[in-house]
Amino acid sequence: MPPEPTEPGGAALSPCAVLTGDTVLTREPNVDPRLTSLLTGAPATVANLEVPLTAGGTPAEKAATHRADPKVARWLAALGITAASLANNHAMDYGPDGLADTLHSLTAAGVAGLGAGADLTAARAAHHAVTPTGTVAFLSLSASLPPGFAATATSAGVVGLRVRQQVSIDPALAAEQPGMAPYVHTQAHGPDLGAVLESVAQAASAASLVVVLIHWGVPHGFAAASNGTLAQYQRPVGHALIDAGAHLVVGHHPHAVHPLEAHGHGLIAYSVGNFMFHNWSHFSGQQQPCPATTWAGDDSAPFPMEIPAAPYRSAFCDTETLDSVVVLIEEATRRGRIIRFLPTTMTEGDPWIPGIAHCHHILDRLEGSGGQLAGRALTRRTDLIADAAVGEVTIDA
Repeated sequence: MPPEPTEPGGAALSPCAVLTGDTVLTREPNVDPRLTSLLTGAPATVANLEVPLTAGGTPAEKAATHRADPKVARWLAALGITAASLANNHAMDYGPDGLADTLHSLTAAGVAGLGAGADLTAARAAHHAVTPTGTVAFLSLSASLPPGFAATATSAGVVGLRVRQQVSIDPALAAEQPGMAPYVHTQAHGPDLGAVLESVAQAASAASLVVVLIHWGVPHGFAAASNGTLAQYQRPVGHALIDAGAHLVVGHHPHAVHPLEAHGHGLIAYSVGNFMFHNWSHFSGQQQPCPATTWAGDDSAPFPMEIPAAPYRSAFCDTETLDSVVVLIEEATRRGRIIRFLPTTMTEGDPWIPGIAHCHHILDRLEGSGGQLAGRALTRRTDLIADAAVGEVTIDA
């Protein structure tokens, strides 16, 4: 059962925009009322919607496909969601028809869809939200691109950032460590990145704040620890987005909270985790934490693939996949703009604010070693919500 909500602390939270992590609804949600108050109270609340809203279409041939009833759009609107980022590896799970149904259902519910459309021009269009301190421009793109998912000049899809990949197998190391993971070199495709940076620069010329939502990185457990938390292409792309005019880059797809990085005038949240995922137990195997043993030949924790694939172990049963941070963008002042991070954890797929100790545990992962913040500090506030800790970083206004 979810924890009993407690009353908020003395200080007020009044963000001009709220951003959530990976979001999949298959039923009416049961959200912590304190979260609902924040989501519905902000002028702009944007979720990464990781499920097509359709009863039609044809399923794509890929590892995992999702879809949900179109009435989910009304539940999103009731939660205060004003826009849904669709640039991800599930928007086209049921093809162009499924994407068209999703956009239609969202529009009918008063929720804007961004990062996907009937063609590349429509998909690239920024979503603008008017707030008390100016216009916020939201852009969305995906580096996680199943075949046929990227929009073109004449076909539906998502804003794509293709990534070139090369695998290094070092003979001397492989001989000494048989079975070790190879190193995967990745680099963003130059023309795709150039087009995205042009969109960011255009948005920056007309808005007081630019937020880029990007589906990227490697899902939790699918990257060897020896490869590092981030894929090689991520930091150069994140830096380029900030240099082009973005103030905040928010990542999705790894299904876990990854560390922050400050760059120039802006901030990169590489992954904010799972906000609400009603069918997460399908991927976690309903075992959390993960089984203690994963010996060769042990099939107790296989990843549920819909296509023939290697026998990958599922790490989605790790309890950290239940956690996320909700991003709260505060109004700008002369001293800068505060970006806050409110920890949440899923209970039966729904988001709740955990106790203060669990909040600090999530913020520890968000902060990482601290060296990536380039002199900025992740301050922890315990006066904003009772029995909870909220992280905050100040960036240039």
